[in-house]
Amino acid sequence: MAIKSRCATILVVFLICFATTSISVAGQARIVGGKEALANSAPFIVSLQKSEKGSSVHYCGGTILNANWVVTAAHCLSSKSLVDSTVLVAGSILVDDESSTVQKRKIDYYVVHDLFVGGIAPYDIGLVYTKTAFKWTSAVRAASLPQAESIPSGSASLYGWGSTSTTSVDKFPSSLQVVNSLPIWTLSRCEKALGSHGTNLHETNICTGDMDSGISICRSDSGGPLMQGNTLIGIVSWAKIPCGQKNSPSVYVRVSAFNSWITKHEKVPK
Repeated sequence: MAIKSRCATILVVFLICFATTSISVAGQARIVGGKEALANSAPFIVSLQKSEKGSSVHYCGGTILNANWVVTAAHCLSSKSLVDSTVLVAGSILVDDESSTVQKRKIDYYVVHDLFVGGIAPYDIGLVYTKTAFKWTSAVRAASLPQAESIPSGSASLYGWGSTSTTSVDKFPSSLQVVNSLPIWTLSRCEKALGSHGTNLHETNICTGDMDSGISICRSDSGGPLMQGNTLIGIVSWAKIPCGQKNSPSVYVRVSAFNSWITKHEKVPK
């Protein structure tokens, strides 16, 4: 099919992003251990796609906040030339779909958190703006923000088009994957499970994990949503590789730490 998804992967930890050359911490991911999502079950999700040699390449996910703004991971926006050629694709669980439900938008402006230093680091959040508003349908609608500074607990649902492979050979799905009832871990438990990489955790992160089944984010899930109902509680950031290791948590931006930042930066400079 026309849609491809790829990213360089190095070391023990990866980010979920797009790259054509090696980077110190890798990036694209798909959910390992998920199942195919139902049509219209995640109308808030968008696929960030780049045109390359006549094909559309999915490299990150994002979440619709309102008719003109999408939130994603800062590391998905690290290359201006990539962002400038990116199309936001909403309205389908299929990564390659030209049906009437699909809405495509260009990115007219974007901003990343000024404290994000790249790599495996906190503040991995960015906003993209499209002048042409999304039109609300059963397949396209906005997610809600959580209560400011709230700490998520219980379980959540994870969505993405990232790799499902537990080996070094990526396998990318054509349809959106979902994991429901994914346990949210405390930061202390997450830090311990990550071993030497636990020092990269920050109070503005949250983690999910599964003790037995090896459910995790993977290459190309970056920027995608971790949800409780219609509320966006996390943005996919990084995890260990290979994907799907047992007792190995996935790390997200905790959205409730950034309500004020989002409100402040949902403005296009004049």
